[in-house]
Amino acid sequence: MESKYSIKDLEQLSGIKAHTLRAWEQRYSLIEPLRTETNIRYYVDEHLKKILNIAVLVKSGMRISKVAELSSEELRTAVIDAGRYQGNYDSQINAMKISMMEYDEYLFESIFNKCLIQFGTEETLTRIVGAFIQQVGLLWQAGAINISNEHFISNLIKQKLFSIIDQTMLPNPKQGKSYVLYLPADELHELGLLYLYYFLKKQGHRVIYLGQSVPIEYVKEVAEKTHIDQFISIFTTRPHFEEFDLYFDRVGEMFDPKNYKFFITGLQVSQYDGKKVPKYIEMSPDLETLKKNFI
Repeated sequence: MESKYSIKDLEQLSGIKAHTLRAWEQRYSLIEPLRTETNIRYYVDEHLKKILNIAVLVKSGMRISKVAELSSEELRTAVIDAGRYQGNYDSQINAMKISMMEYDEYLFESIFNKCLIQFGTEETLTRIVGAFIQQVGLLWQAGAINISNEHFISNLIKQKLFSIIDQTMLPNPKQGKSYVLYLPADELHELGLLYLYYFLKKQGHRVIYLGQSVPIEYVKEVAEKTHIDQFISIFTTRPHFEEFDLYFDRVGEMFDPKNYKFFITGLQVSQYDGKKVPKYIEMSPDLETLKKNFI
C-alpha cells in the first residue's frame, strides 16, 4: 500500500522547506500533488523519491533551474555522479535514502566510497552514516520504508562496518570498558546498534554484539558468563512504550539493580512518559545523546 505525505512530511524527510517546495511546484512543475475527495493536497512515494533526488543535487550545488530540465533518467545519473559537485552531508544522506528506497546497491556503493574519499572514514561514519540512521527512523514513522528496505541497507552498511571494525585495533582491557549490545525480543531494526558497535570499538571499549531479537533471559546468561555489567539497547518498535514499565520490572527482577546498568535509546523512548525510570535504566532521546555516555 502506497504511503501518503503532506508537504510538511516532505520537508521533514528531505530537508527542503515547504515554501521552497511549493515555489518549485509553481515555477518548474517538478511534482504535481494529488488531491483527496475534499480537495486536500497530498503526495505519494514517487513524489518523495523525486524530491530526495532533487534535494541531493540542489544541496550539492546544482541550480534548481538546471535540475528542472533533467529527465528522470538524467536525474538518477546526476545523483550517482553527485560527487563531482561540492557535496555536503545532507546531499550524501539523501542519496543514501534513495539507495535504500530503490534497493540500489550501486548508488550506495558510489555514495559511500565518494564519502570516504571526500570526508575520510571517521567523518563518513559519524557525520553521514550516523545521521542517516537517525533519518531512517523518520522514514519508518512516515511509512516511506518497510522492513525489507531496512534489511537491505542494514546488510550493506554491516559489510562496510565489519570491514572497518576488522581494521580497528583491539581494545586494551586495562583502559576501555565492556558493553553488551543487543536488541530486545522481536526488535529487528539493527542499523543504530551496528553503528554503536563501531563507535564503541573506536573508543577502545570491549563489545559483545548480540544483534537482533534477544530475549532478556539470554542477556542474563551473557551477563553471568562474561561478568559484564553494562548493556546497550535500541527500542525502535519493541517493546512498545506502553510496555516499558513491565520490561523495566522484568529487568529489575533478573538483574541486581545495584550492579547493572542499561542504556536505552530509540523511537519508542521519545514517546515514553513514565514518571519514574529505575536508576539502573538510563534513557537517551537519540544516538548522538547516547554516545556522550561512552566518550
